[in-house]
Amino acid sequence: MAAVINSLFNKTDRISYRRLLVFASACGLLIADKLDGDQWVYVAIAYIAGQAMPAAMSALKGGKA
Repeated sequence: MAAVINSLFNKTDRISYRRLLVFASACGLLIADKLDGDQWVYVAIAYIAGQAMPAAMSALKGGKA
């Protein structure tokens, strides 16, 4: 039970699941004709850039990514 709880709150696992959820949501909206292809790409780029920025800033400051 402790392993399940730890995996739910593990930072790296959460990021992976969040990224997967964003892509799944964007794909669902694309299939439902609520997004077009260009908007889907913008969602993907914005999310990936948003996830990369804290790691980049941490690396520039000399901390762990």
